[in-house]
Amino acid sequence: MIKFKKILRISLRIILVIILALVLLLGGIIIYNSLNYYHPVQKEKLSVTGKGFFKASEDSMVTIFSWNMGYCALGKDMDFFYDGGKTVRPPQEYFQKYLSGALNFLAKYDTVDMMMLQEVDTSAKRSYYTNEAKLIDQFLPYYYKIFAKNYDVRFVPVPFTSPMGSVISGLMTLSKIKPYEAYRYPYHASFDWPKSLFMLNRCMIYTKFKLPGGKDLVLLNTHNSAFDDAAELREVECYILKAVMLDEYERGNYVVAGGDWNRNPPGFDMKKLNSKEGRKTTEPMLEKNFLPDGWKWVYDPTIPTNRDVAEAYKKGTTKTTIIDYFAVSPNLDVVDYKTIQSGFENSDHQPVFIRVKMKADTTAKNDDDHVKDKTLHKKKQKP
Repeated sequence: MIKFKKILRISLRIILVIILALVLLLGGIIIYNSLNYYHPVQKEKLSVTGKGFFKASEDSMVTIFSWNMGYCALGKDMDFFYDGGKTVRPPQEYFQKYLSGALNFLAKYDTVDMMMLQEVDTSAKRSYYTNEAKLIDQFLPYYYKIFAKNYDVRFVPVPFTSPMGSVISGLMTLSKIKPYEAYRYPYHASFDWPKSLFMLNRCMIYTKFKLPGGKDLVLLNTHNSAFDDAAELREVECYILKAVMLDEYERGNYVVAGGDWNRNPPGFDMKKLNSKEGRKTTEPMLEKNFLPDGWKWVYDPTIPTNRDVAEAYKKGTTKTTIIDYFAVSPNLDVVDYKTIQSGFENSDHQPVFIRVKMKADTTAKNDDDHVKDKTLHKKKQKP
């Protein structure tokens, strides 16, 4: 009996020591991240690097490509712990395969005027500390580049058995035409403390281009909050984005907003997705009247742009949806658009493409030429 009590006391002490060690460790991580917390400014001017050497087309036609690259670590063989899977990062040989595949894929579309990329790592454990932005610069030398951070955390402690570690990542906009303005607009919507110390600081990249005739094209590259627990954040972010879009249009500018919205577009119908794919919705869906009449939501309703990463991709089984698309102002005609089917080979997203043309009449109000059905349908024309 005495021996049992002695063993019990020792066991309780060991348990208390373990609990105390965990509390101190967690406290230390919180303090460390707090001291190194990324505090973005309200409106940050971004540097423009690279050499595009191109002028805006005289026919007022512009092509745009948008792709969430999944930091070149979420190819078809991967799952991800935060979405119900088990993996934190791919084996290095898989990462190199996805990285090479993604860079070559981008180079294949180097005739596109403008690219909007999301989840581009510059220094992160999850992508083996590879500066992906620098490699994109090397693979696409004839573009101007703008990069904006939306993820800068010194140490992400989950999952506890294999922490994700440090992450520096962001959005990247590329253009053959030099922008005369480039800014990082923060969304200033975040999780409560201390969770906010380990999450992204979401934003959009705002770029403005001078076009023939004196008008401006405003391009907005967005990556909104993800996962089920961020539904309210997505709502706030979209209304901030909407305010910028409407303000620029009222000024007489052409506006294209695109990227990874992390929610279904207005009019999305899961049943229209290719029957050979698994299907799901991503709530809350954007309302049909979210933008005024004349604005166009542009996407192919039959081809998914995103897959679940709770498991490796299995065509017909893995759930897919549409969360990557464009919103286009009434003074632009949509000439062509498509979802580029990549089979989720190098990312958990498939790219989307659009070709737009500036209307001769750019009057913001009483535009009789707009497409009344704000959700456009697919036309086949190769970018």
